[in-house]
This record gives sequence, structure tokens and C-alpha cells, in this order.
Amino acid sequence: MSATYLSAEDLKTQLRQHLAKDLHLVNRILAEQLRTSSGFVSDITEHVSRFRGKQLRSMLLLLTHRMVGGEVTTQSRMLAAAVEMIHTATLVHDDVIDEAETRRHVATVHRRWNTETSVLLGDYLFSRSFQLAASTGDAEACRLIGLATNRTCEGELNQMAAGLEDSTSEIDYFRIVRDKTGQLFGLSCLLGGRAAGGSDAQQRTVRRFGLRLGMAFQIADDVLDLNGPEDVTGKDAGNDLQNNRRTLPIMRAIHLVPEQDRSRIRQILAEELPEKLAGHAEIQAGIRSALDTADTLTERAIADLASFPACPDRRLLEAIASFAVRRDA
Repeated sequence: MSATYLSAEDLKTQLRQHLAKDLHLVNRILAEQLRTSSGFVSDITEHVSRFRGKQLRSMLLLLTHRMVGGEVTTQSRMLAAAVEMIHTATLVHDDVIDEAETRRHVATVHRRWNTETSVLLGDYLFSRSFQLAASTGDAEACRLIGLATNRTCEGELNQMAAGLEDSTSEIDYFRIVRDKTGQLFGLSCLLGGRAAGGSDAQQRTVRRFGLRLGMAFQIADDVLDLNGPEDVTGKDAGNDLQNNRRTLPIMRAIHLVPEQDRSRIRQILAEELPEKLAGHAEIQAGIRSALDTADTLTERAIADLASFPACPDRRLLEAIASFAVRRDA
């Protein structure tokens, strides 16, 4: 069976089996990096470890390394751990910005403790990730991590600005998702390709794959915010609506109706409970249109990998891209 048609459970099983040794060592590095004599800090880092979920960015780095250059090195595992800490830091800060109550079925840090703890923990994780990357002795990797993190923060700031302006510009939206989510996906693939000794062209190609995959992944996430059951996603439903965030399915729902009907759609979005949005044909049309765009991005991402020889790692990267839009959490 082609990897493209793997079920969620089959894909998860194959990834875990294929990367078992490397993921075990990445998690050991994470545990060592977050070990501390402070009982309070240990309690918080233990709590936030439950946010890791799929460890998708680490997997992308490891799979890309293997596809481009064979066996994974200790340096790549350290960089995979650094990327995972950066991702976790952004989640902790995002939950403060969004005033989210839960993530992966557990209380967010700011809800379990307070906002000050969340902000400081996020800063702590960023700091530890840069320290770990620096310990590899690869100054260029540190520079690339810094650039991607800067762009990720810019994406968050631009998202806040778009919310304040009630922007329905798709140009603004795609710039935000490229920076907010795509950059870290692209960084993960770039670091894997670079650590494997890939050529400049190969590194550009895998980074583009990651960027496109990350953007598709974020669009799917925005759709799940509208119609994903909270007991499945593990996150607060309708968070984007509550924060006046105009995501692609919302924009498409507004733009697909005649101008005279747009105020009615805005009213539905402002007043309706998330679980009742499915009853509105216009909202569902916006969701379908957004998912079509995500599908196009994943098709282009998969096409980016065509220049690499067929191998299990490439097939799993293609399967991840295919599944990104069809997932339910």
C-alpha cells in the first residue's frame, strides 16, 4: 500500500517503529536538558512535557536527515531536541495569548499556575534550546534557529495586528501562517538536510517542503478550531472566534457569499457556538474551500521531494504531508 493512503494509526505506528531509536535518544536529551534541582521548575517542565504530542518537528528533522544522508548523528538528535523545545515554548506563550484553558486534554500552564509562570517558562525553554544548539558547535545552525524563531514571533505579532484590524486579507493570513507555523517546519527539514551534508539545492528543497507542509498543517488546524470536537483535539473549541481571529475558513465563508449577505455571516460567527457552526452551509463552504487550498499545498510539498531517491524516509515524509490535512487532532 502506498504511504499516501496510510491510516492515522498505521502512520503513527510506522513512524514510531522507524524512528524508535532516534526518538528515544532525542527524548533522553530533552530530559537531560530540563533536569534541575528546583522542585518547582521540575513540576512545571514535567507538566508541559504532556504537550509534546506527536513530536512532528523532531520527526521531520530526523526523516529529512535520513533521506538526504543516511544514519542520524548525535548532532541531529540534539538539534531535534532544540526544535522541540522551541515548539513547546511557542505553545506555552500561545496559550497565554489565547487565554486557552486546555491543551492535549490537560490544563495549560497559565491556568494550572499563572500567567507569570507561563511567560517565564516559555523564556526558559527558548533559552535552553539555544544553549543546546550552541553546544553542537555549529554556529550556522544557531543562526538559522535564531532567524526562524524571529520570524515565528513576527508571525504571532502580525496575527495580533490582523485581529485588532479585523483583517480579512488572505495576503495577511498566508504571511502569518508561513511565519507562525511554516518557519519551524521549514527549519526542522533544513537542519536535517544540512546536518546530513545535503547540497545547497537539497537544503532549499527540503526547507520549501517544510514551509508548505507547515502552512497546510496550520490551515487544517484552523479548520479543526471550527469543527473539531474538543474531546478529540484536546484544545478549547472556537478559540480563534473568541479571539476575533480571521482564519482562512472564516475568510472564505465571508468572501464566498454576496456582499449583501456578509454581515449575516459575521453575525453568525460572532454569536453562534462553535459546535453549531456545522449547521450553516456558508461556513461549511468556507471550510471546504480552505481544505482545498491545504490539499494544494501538500501536493506541492510532496512534489518537492520528487528529486530525492525513493526510500522509506521519503515515503514517510510524503505520508505525513498527505495526512496533515486529513487529521482530526
